[in-house]
Amino acid sequence: MYKKILVPIDLLEDDLNLKIIKHVEELAKLGSPEIHFLSVLPNAELFFGIEVTILPESQKNSAERSALALKALEEVIKDIKIPDDKIVCQIGIGSAKDEILSYADDIKADLIVLGSHHPSTSTYLLGSTASTIVRHAKISVLVIR
Repeated sequence: MYKKILVPIDLLEDDLNLKIIKHVEELAKLGSPEIHFLSVLPNAELFFGIEVTILPESQKNSAERSALALKALEEVIKDIKIPDDKIVCQIGIGSAKDEILSYADDIKADLIVLGSHHPSTSTYLLGSTASTIVRHAKISVLVIR
């Protein structure tokens, strides 16, 4: 049914990630799709704000931050019941919504599966990132709660 599924993963959302993974495992049974897991890190400047100028160089290094995040992402999906040759892990840096939408276009994804949590009155039923993805994605989006 699906050839490429993009699965954004928030490394700080353990419970939600477990729910997402269960859904992805079921979707993978419908065919043999490539599953692309993507975790997005904020720019150091956005994350730390003005304090970035006083950070040690090791914490400013995007490559080092990406490598640590990739290990964390691999840990999140280590027990997934999908063949390794069908899994791709990627780390993006920047705005989560922009990175997710751009990566979905780059890989020509058929579906985005993402979690939503902590909605506010301004986003009604979805979190702000999930809401933006649903509004702007060119493909189907499955939102997991």
